[in-house]
Amino acid sequence: MKRKYILVLLLFLSLFVFVGCDKDEIEVDGTKLVENKDYYVRGEHNVKYLDLTKRGYYIDSLNEPNAPYFYIICMGEQNTDGYWLEVKGVYKTDDNETVVIVKENTPGEKDVVGQVITYPTLMIEFPTYQEKITIKNTKGIEFEQLKDY
Repeated sequence: MKRKYILVLLLFLSLFVFVGCDKDEIEVDGTKLVENKDYYVRGEHNVKYLDLTKRGYYIDSLNEPNAPYFYIICMGEQNTDGYWLEVKGVYKTDDNETVVIVKENTPGEKDVVGQVITYPTLMIEFPTYQEKITIKNTKGIEFEQLKDY
């Protein structure tokens, strides 16, 4: 009898190992997204030649063959410090669209922050140009592509 319970327990546990959820896939608004691991987060950057006062993103690259592409995400002008952006995930849809989900962090009500104008940015590097890309925050609000350098 003891052997039967152990066998049933092992069978039950093996279901979680072999049938468990795939952590590389999520579903957002009915669209299946598969995690894209082909990117690098380059952190916060102060890019002098871009207008960082606007909320959105820029696309930039080096003028070299096979150079990577940089997607600079801007939170826009903020009146205090304590704001920052962080990547929550980069995914590919079935139709090969890249979806970047970013969290826009803000200071808490009781946080002590400096009274200084800030321009939170985040740079993501992809090895190739992303033909179709959507960058949005965790609330689903999209960042628009900015083109005026």
